[in-house]
Amino acid sequence: MTAMPVSTHPRQRRKSYTFFWCSLGIYAEALLFLLSGLSDACELPPPFEAMELKGTPKLYYAVGERIEFKCKKGYLHLSPNLMIATCGPNHTWVHISDVGCIKVQCTMLQNPSFGKVHYIDGRFSWGARAKFTCMEGYYLAGMSVLHCVLKGDEAYWNGHPPSCEKVYCLPPPKIKNGTHTFTDINVFKYHEAVIYSCDPNPGPDKFSLVGTSVLFCAGQNTWSNSPPECKVVKCPFPVLQNGRQISRAGEKFSYQAIVMFECVQGFYMEGSSMVVCSANNSWEPSIPKCLKGYPNPRGGIFGQELDAWIVALIVITSIVGVFVICLIMLRYFEHRKKGCQSQAQLFYLCF
Repeated sequence: MTAMPVSTHPRQRRKSYTFFWCSLGIYAEALLFLLSGLSDACELPPPFEAMELKGTPKLYYAVGERIEFKCKKGYLHLSPNLMIATCGPNHTWVHISDVGCIKVQCTMLQNPSFGKVHYIDGRFSWGARAKFTCMEGYYLAGMSVLHCVLKGDEAYWNGHPPSCEKVYCLPPPKIKNGTHTFTDINVFKYHEAVIYSCDPNPGPDKFSLVGTSVLFCAGQNTWSNSPPECKVVKCPFPVLQNGRQISRAGEKFSYQAIVMFECVQGFYMEGSSMVVCSANNSWEPSIPKCLKGYPNPRGGIFGQELDAWIVALIVITSIVGVFVICLIMLRYFEHRKKGCQSQAQLFYLCF
């Protein structure tokens, strides 16, 4: 019987496994050796706002190795600050800072005539803002706020500086049934004023000026108030029951007429004692009321509550009287040792 040949493949696989683990061990020792040699090396420093690294960065830098930086776009190098850093021991970089790079600046703005410029951010480099204001009596013509923006490698303001111009006003509006002073003037200067008045009314009631009679030029083509109105205002005759007028007695009551009231004796007033004729032909506040009695500081009305108090007083007096009579009778029968055998029986007989 012929013997089968023995396969040699398992031995080759065992040798290949041995070679793999030996190679892995050698690589691990080499890596540990490399890391131990880099224990004092430096990693790439964190990014800066104003500068960036020149050339291609590496994972590690040996002690004593130097790197060079340059200013980013929009920044200028300020001499004699160095742009070179050296790797020192304990993973530290020596002399590294971006203070040597400053932002590109816009041209410094001048104060406009009769005005001022204020740098909101305290600087005039790109990203900064400039705000303009004018003196009283002048207005700003142009953009009130400019922004310093970066275009390429230069910084520019995003508009032309404004100017401060004198304030003028066109004539104020005309009104129906009235007029204003200085109708012959076409242009009014700052704070110049006009006075409105109403025309005579051919009818039985006069026109009343409702609104502000004096207007002045407060800004460029801007008057201090809206123009007034001339119209007939007539409030109804004020009637107060159980009261009377103490001022402004009459038959006609026009705009802003004032009436004072008082109540007759035995009545008190609820509401305001003074009313004014308003522009909508009504009294403001509304006419008060005169109520019977006197105001009670604890609430209610003395005059209206008097009858209720009398009834309550009579009831209470009656109860107290009955109790006193019973008490006197009890004392009397106890003294005489006659009558009821107990207080309960006496109380029953009494009631």
